[in-house]
Amino acid sequence: MLEGEIPSFIGEFSALKTLNLANNYLKGEIPADIGNVRSLNHLYLFGNRLTGNIPYELNQLSQLQILDASSNNLSGPMNISPDHLISLEFLVISSNFLQGEIPKDFCSRNSSLRNLFLAGNQLTGTINGLLSCTSLQSLDLSNNSLTGSIPHAIDQVTELVNLALHNNSLTGPIPHQIGNLTNLEILSLYHNHLTDSIPVEIGKLKRLALLFLYENQMSGTIPEELTNCTSLQEVDFFGNHFSGTIPDQIGNLKNLIVLQLRENDLSGPIPPSLGYCNSLQQLALADNSLTGSLPDTFGFLTELNLITLYNNSLAGDLPRSLLGLKNLSIINLSHNKFSGTVEPLTGSDLLTVFDLTNNSFSGQIPLELFKSRNLSRIRLGHNQLTGPIPSQVGLLHQLVSLDLSDNDLTGEMPLSLSNCKGLMHLLLNGNRLSGYIPSWVFRDLVSLGELDLSSNNFSGDIPKEIGNCSALIKLSLYNNKLTGPIPLEIRKLTLLNVLNLQKNKLSGPVPPEIQQCKKLYELRLSENLLTGPIPSELSSLTELQVILDLSYNDLSGQIPDTLGNLVKLERLNLSFNQLQGALPDSLVRLTSLHRLNLSSNLLQGEIPLALSSFPQNSFSGNNLCGVPMGPCSDPPVSQGKHLSKAEVEGIIVAIVLVSAIVCVALMYIMARIWSNWREVSVSTSDCEESNSKRWVGNEDKIQASKYRKLGPTSTRVGSSEEKHSWGSDTSVLRMKNDAAC
Repeated sequence: MLEGEIPSFIGEFSALKTLNLANNYLKGEIPADIGNVRSLNHLYLFGNRLTGNIPYELNQLSQLQILDASSNNLSGPMNISPDHLISLEFLVISSNFLQGEIPKDFCSRNSSLRNLFLAGNQLTGTINGLLSCTSLQSLDLSNNSLTGSIPHAIDQVTELVNLALHNNSLTGPIPHQIGNLTNLEILSLYHNHLTDSIPVEIGKLKRLALLFLYENQMSGTIPEELTNCTSLQEVDFFGNHFSGTIPDQIGNLKNLIVLQLRENDLSGPIPPSLGYCNSLQQLALADNSLTGSLPDTFGFLTELNLITLYNNSLAGDLPRSLLGLKNLSIINLSHNKFSGTVEPLTGSDLLTVFDLTNNSFSGQIPLELFKSRNLSRIRLGHNQLTGPIPSQVGLLHQLVSLDLSDNDLTGEMPLSLSNCKGLMHLLLNGNRLSGYIPSWVFRDLVSLGELDLSSNNFSGDIPKEIGNCSALIKLSLYNNKLTGPIPLEIRKLTLLNVLNLQKNKLSGPVPPEIQQCKKLYELRLSENLLTGPIPSELSSLTELQVILDLSYNDLSGQIPDTLGNLVKLERLNLSFNQLQGALPDSLVRLTSLHRLNLSSNLLQGEIPLALSSFPQNSFSGNNLCGVPMGPCSDPPVSQGKHLSKAEVEGIIVAIVLVSAIVCVALMYIMARIWSNWREVSVSTSDCEESNSKRWVGNEDKIQASKYRKLGPTSTRVGSSEEKHSWGSDTSVLRMKNDAAC
């Protein structure tokens, strides 16, 4: 391989006929001295790293027939004039950085130029200057910035075989004069801004093999005259606004290999004659409004390897004749109204993509499907399929995507699925699958990026092996019967964007370790049995955007002040928990929030003014005040220090202990009183008995004693009845006791 620059002394080789320096590592500019090699016929400079302008001195090479300087880094204007290079037949300067417009009357004195390739530059202006190149057979101006319309006088270039104007900014219609270019074999006008309909004159182009009009703004019907172009091999009208039906006589195109009519407004049935295009290999009619059923004649398309009919309104059962399509590799009939079984599409052993999503297919998944060992994508979601997932799925070692969602499948996940080591998308949601989520899912399918098992009947714990699937981006286990805690190993899913565990029976706390899933933008844990506080560590999930939903759990404590760090969050739902305390002021930093639900908690205090734009039902079922709830009549309790749950529990325990001590003390005092009363009664009784004995022989002394004890106000001796009545009075008893005992 040559390196360095082209030496200027090259101009000294005056007798040189051919100079071929192609496909080297040459750099620098093309030396002007090459213009001195007047005998030069062929100059090949393509595939280098040449820079700078094309030297004008090259126009001195009057005998030059071929100039190919493509695939370099040349810039500036073209600087090539075929009027001077009168022998030039082949000019190729594609894939450079040439700028400016194509000169007018580019070929006014050159009738030799046959092939002009200026593709992949930065040329501007119109193509009108090339109409003087009447001998051109191949004109490639693709991948530039040309504007204007295709000139009506294009038929002046009568010898044209190849016309490539794609990837520019051309406007207007295709002129009907195009039909006069009867030698035309390739017409490539895709990715412009062309409008109007296909001229019927195109039917005159009997040699036309390739017709590319895709990604324009054309409309109208596909003319029946197109079916006269019997040499057509590829037709691509993708991404226009063509309407009406597919021409009935399209079966005349026996050489047709590719028919691409996707993303138009075509309607009506698929014509049965299409089945007579025996050479057809690729049929793409997706994204239209086609109706009716698939013709039985499709069984004759034995060369067909791709069929995409998705996003139409096709219906009915699939014809059995499709079993004869042994070369099919890609099938996509999704988003139609097909019914019956899928078996007619399983005749090929070469299938790689099998997509029948969103139809009304029924019956079981046919075992014949798994003969195609190269299948990488199976998508049968949103049908009415029944029965178990066949164990033969484990034979598909190339399987990357398996979508069986929203059917009526039953049974457990087959163990054989663990053999599909390269599986990246596994969607089994919306069925009636049951049993535990097997641990091998996370142990063996470590390439999983998307796992959706939601809306089934799975039970048991989430396997701890979940941490092995470090490539997971979306995990949805929504609406099952899962129990136990959220495994801490979930922290290893550092690429996770979506985590949906809602509507299960999960218990325990929200693990703070979830903070390590830094890329989460959707977190749904609602409708479980989760307890404990909301971890402040959730504030580390700064990419949370779609939603944070912890509603319908048994979470307690205060709303963490750090939640205000989730500035991208659009929806926050903490309703139906046991949250308490005031709303943290930091919530006002959630400027992206457009849905908020804090209802049915134990929250109190004043709602921050920045949250007042949310409706009342965002805050109802609490003890909150302020807009949009009622006014705060007293200074809100929430302004002081809020007691934590532990502090409240401590106060309750203290009150109970004090109450117990008081009760014990009162019982003790009552017991003492009762004991004293008994002692006094017994003592009094003894004294009376002793005194009565003394009174019998000494009555005068007793009476005198009583006079002295009763004091001067007593003047008479009580009778025996009065003695008895005193003895029943406690105070008198105590006085008698003191006096007599």
